[in-house]
Amino acid sequence: MQIVLSHALPDGPNCKALLARPEFPPLPHLQQLFSRLGRSAILRGGPGDLTPLHERLAHAHLRAADGLLPLGALAAQAAGLDPSQAWGLLTLCHLEPQRDHVAMREPDDLALSVDESNALMQAMQPYFSEDGLALHPHRPGQWLVCGQALRELPTASLERVRGQPVDAWMPQGEGTRKLRRLHNEMQMLLYTHPVNDARAGRGLTPVNAIWLSGTGSLTSAPRPASSPEPATTTLHTALRDSALRDDAWSWAQAWRALDGAQGPHWLDLSHKDAHVCIILCGPTQAHLYTAQAGASQNWLTRVRRAWSPTPFPERLQTA
Repeated sequence: MQIVLSHALPDGPNCKALLARPEFPPLPHLQQLFSRLGRSAILRGGPGDLTPLHERLAHAHLRAADGLLPLGALAAQAAGLDPSQAWGLLTLCHLEPQRDHVAMREPDDLALSVDESNALMQAMQPYFSEDGLALHPHRPGQWLVCGQALRELPTASLERVRGQPVDAWMPQGEGTRKLRRLHNEMQMLLYTHPVNDARAGRGLTPVNAIWLSGTGSLTSAPRPASSPEPATTTLHTALRDSALRDDAWSWAQAWRALDGAQGPHWLDLSHKDAHVCIILCGPTQAHLYTAQAGASQNWLTRVRRAWSPTPFPERLQTA
């Protein structure tokens, strides 16, 4: 069992500073849990990786290349569609020009209705069909897109841009020429679409752009009999929004909520499953904690750990 906590190792100065202050809330269940675990490894990712570290670790069994983590194919498989086809996720969003960059508002804040989403998909489908791409409903504000051109097309994860500047993550290179053209066509289409006219009349943020991510496919080849079963992995993103805003107080409260909601279960799991692994992820580092590593420490270390456990916030501090 693997548990991946995204945005657990903070990058923002406010969140980092709070870790050293007494105002950081007590987390009794996580404190007890991590007193049983030992750090077994530190994994690293690059700040320019298209696939963020927490997504790569949550789907490590897929062994996907950077920018080709097939989240679209996984969603297609869950919907009963053929995951061996090339898929992607197409997210409706609002891009906002700033003085020196373009930023994406949090897409979920658009709160598009099913009718709005369906109307926009019907209007966009002919443009995508011209390039051999088919749109399929997924959820309001996000669709599945299928087409051979997506099989080897690296794209930046939506996690890289939601609520963040997008300039560095826009598709580059000759292979993305059609995608850039489609992006421009959709901006012109959306500018005058009735859905946006109606949203403007209600004082709502318009949809003015699309973001393609999660491209690639799932192999249909069976897993070799000698290959071990992949560990069950759960990704938790409750810390994400406050960490991205560097809102230290909200981030600390998200930790408190996580301790109350998940801490008792994880603590119980650590007693029952010797292979449990909890991964604390930051933008470029991931710290792996396991019960096995905790049990393998020498007796003196275990005694010191029992009498003077490391405060949990110290485990979230990185160089």
